[in-house]
This record gives sequence, structure tokens and C-alpha cells, in this order.
Amino acid sequence: MPAIDRDREHTTVRRLLREHVGDVDGGIVQLAGGYFSHTFACAVDGSEYVVRLNSDDHACESFNKDDYAWKRFASPILPIPRLVATGEIDGGWYAISERVAGRTLRENSPPEQWKVLPELLDIVEAIGQSNVSSSQGYGDWDGDGHGRFSSWHAFLASTAANHPDGYYANWHHLFDDSFLERDLFDLVTRRMLELADGCPNERSLIHNDLHFDNILSDGERITGIVDWANALYGDSLYDVAWLIWQADHPGWWYDDGVEILHRRFGAAPDYDVRIACYKCHIGLDHLRFYARTDNRDWYDFCRDWLLKLLQATSHL
Repeated sequence: MPAIDRDREHTTVRRLLREHVGDVDGGIVQLAGGYFSHTFACAVDGSEYVVRLNSDDHACESFNKDDYAWKRFASPILPIPRLVATGEIDGGWYAISERVAGRTLRENSPPEQWKVLPELLDIVEAIGQSNVSSSQGYGDWDGDGHGRFSSWHAFLASTAANHPDGYYANWHHLFDDSFLERDLFDLVTRRMLELADGCPNERSLIHNDLHFDNILSDGERITGIVDWANALYGDSLYDVAWLIWQADHPGWWYDDGVEILHRRFGAAPDYDVRIACYKCHIGLDHLRFYARTDNRDWYDFCRDWLLKLLQATSHL
């Protein structure tokens, strides 16, 4: 993320909490944040809060999506921390949330991770069953909760479009300015669109970033699902495909994760076709991300993974 002056961060956090909640009781602890935000935890009048500072252009919408997700989708089975305040500050953006108990699932021990797996699978299902009737549209949605596309298929088909705004604004220059390979990208896109013919035009909530760093647990139960910046509306099996993508990366998810997910969700109609389609889409997005962030090692891993995927699903 673009640099934030670290000498000012704690002062900024104290000032923001004083404005919106009250004076900080004691110290401020920096947490392991996401790719873009600097994240801090502290207490005010005995209650715990998390403050995120982010200087990227997309941060305002990302924080607004977190707020929308809490207001519309939080439930006893889908714990989403309450957002207290968001706003602009010092050329960037901030968000203050209530802090839930526990740590990221990545910080939990393997036995603790396995203990909450049944609950996590219930949460994946609950996300897909969330009530989205108060909004409209498909694909990525904004802070008002409305998707940008007229159908799920239209969103999938937009993968190769050179969008003029957003994180990937005018990204086609990467074909010339980075190691992103146009032939590979086009090959996977064509296969994805072929498979999309077998995918339903379903409109369900999709988290689209359910990795261990966005799942909080106290070792006994899951206490929070955070970071809704990448959330979508579409086929709920997309989240399952996202988890399978992680399961194919050693150490990213549970051992035997592909089989675990198949046992829980594999009875869905056209499961194999839908999963293969969405894995293509997820892989394309990661190719583009790794090229944009100049991460050649992970780009090559993703490239090889996609080529094996195409070969393994050629019969579908």
C-alpha cells in the first residue's frame, strides 16, 4: 500500500477514536493487516476497537462495503463486526470497527483451525443464502449495495474488458509493460466463457476473499468474517471455487480441502462445470494481480495451475 507516515499513525488513531468513541485507555497495538490497510487495536472505556488506515483510492468504497455488509447481512450464523465510523483523513481513509474476540484463523493453531471447520462450512452456506433483495445487479457492487452488471454471465464476460476505473483501470497496458501474457489470458478467457454456458444466472451474496486472514476465531468458534471489499452478487458456488483455489496452494487452506468442499457442496447441479468456470475466472484475476504487483514467482505458479486446470477439465 502507499506509505503512511508511521510517526503520525498512533497520534491519528488516538484522535479518530477521541472524535468518534472516546479516549484510548492504554496502548495501541498494530495488527497484521491486509494488503492495503494498516490496522490497529486499542481499548476505549473497556471496549475494544480496530482502526484501519488506508491511502489507496479504492479504500472509501471498500470500507463502505464493510458497513453495508454489517448492516444487511450480519446474523448469529454470519458474524460481521459492526463499523462505527468511516471517513477521509490526511489524503487517505479510515474505518473504526468494534473488535471481536480472537485472532485471524491463520494465527490459530492447526487443531483450533480444524475445530471450527464445520462452522466455517456453515458460514459459506449462510453467505450464499443471505437476503440480497434490497439491492439489484450482479458482479462487483458498490457501497450502496448495487451490482454493476445486468447478469452474472455479463460479469464473467467482462473479465477481459479494459475498464476505465477501479483498481485495474486501463490494465491492458500490462500486456506490454509486464510479464502478463495476452495469449494465455485469451486462452483461459475463452475456456471460461465456454464453461459459463453451464452456469446458472444466480444472484446470491459472494464474499470472494475467504482466506484465513479474513476469518477471525477465538479457537472455539468463528467470531468474525471481515473485509468485504471484493464481494460480489452471483452464483454462490463461486466462494466454493475460491476456497478450492486456496486448497490447491500448499499451506493456504485445510489439507484435503478439495474433497471436504466436494462432500459439502458437490451435489449442486453441474458442480464440476461451475467450479471449473469460476476457477478460470479466479485464476485470470490473479494473473492480472501478480503482473500488476510485479510478483513473478506467484504469476508463474498461477500460470502453471491454470494450464493444468485447462487440461484436467477439457472433457467438461
